[in-house]
Amino acid sequence: MMRNKLLAMLAVFTMFSAMDANAQASQNINVQATVNATCVINGGGTDLSFDFGVVDVTGGTNSNTSATFTWRCSNGTPVEIELNAGDNAGSDPGTARQLENDTDPGTPINYLLCQDAACATLWGDGTTAPDIVTSGTGMGNPETLEIHGILDGLSAQDANPGTYTETVVLSLNF
Repeated sequence: MMRNKLLAMLAVFTMFSAMDANAQASQNINVQATVNATCVINGGGTDLSFDFGVVDVTGGTNSNTSATFTWRCSNGTPVEIELNAGDNAGSDPGTARQLENDTDPGTPINYLLCQDAACATLWGDGTTAPDIVTSGTGMGNPETLEIHGILDGLSAQDANPGTYTETVVLSLNF
């Protein structure tokens, strides 16, 4: 009986010693993420305020104002930043945009939207004046741009009392 026990133990020992103690089964796990080209205007949903204030129509002096916005695109995304022509029929971003009186639209006030304080470069609408075009690198962090405006004091001299407005849409095309 002892012999049978020894033979059984020897068989079990032989069976386990024949197995590789480092054997393994493996399978790849394919991990994936997709980053889409995307852009946002920070504070999206909140209109950008651009107010020339109360205009002195007696002196013919230009009025200046500016507004700042922050935008961000996924890194490496080329983007074109533009302002549309506005909702007033007489506006031409390449020469002069027009504010119209809310109650008497017959006497517009001319103004410009510019990329710099000296107004050397107008903001474009994609067709009539240059837009800002980025190279698409290093834009993972928010960027801040300023829109400068000059209201034509001479065209304001002919303006009737009232509030003059125009809605211009800021777009990031990517």
